[in-house]
Amino acid sequence: MFIGLKKLSQRGDTIVEVLISIGVVSLVLGGAFVVTNRSLQATREAQERQNSLKLVQGQLERLKSVVATTPDSIFGSSAPASYCITSTNTVVASSNAACAVGPDGSPTAIEPIFHLSVSRSTNTFTVKNVWANTHGDGQNNVEMEYRLYK
Repeated sequence: MFIGLKKLSQRGDTIVEVLISIGVVSLVLGGAFVVTNRSLQATREAQERQNSLKLVQGQLERLKSVVATTPDSIFGSSAPASYCITSTNTVVASSNAACAVGPDGSPTAIEPIFHLSVSRSTNTFTVKNVWANTHGDGQNNVEMEYRLYK
């Protein structure tokens, strides 16, 4: 018996098709990376702003407590022009290391560092919190005003 050889028709991808498909996949993955990276950065910025707001609110609560217990430390002539109030309700100059705090409110040297300051104009107190933004090219801040009487 004679067995004939069959022609196998082979169809393969050319190098051009492979390069085009690699290019398309690279564009899709690159786009996904950019979107994910921006989303993560926006989430971090929102967390830092939320932490900053809590720290400012904490300073306002401490301010009310200090005014109720020792008003001369804030309204007296020896009160610093710009200060913060520590967790022990001690008034210290804003240049003090105790005013550079982390998200939990304790003094730190690890980023993010929130710089708290309180200033007074008559009975209006301005509490300000400044920290480096997530891009590293500027600063963010949160500021609140509160009116207190002795």
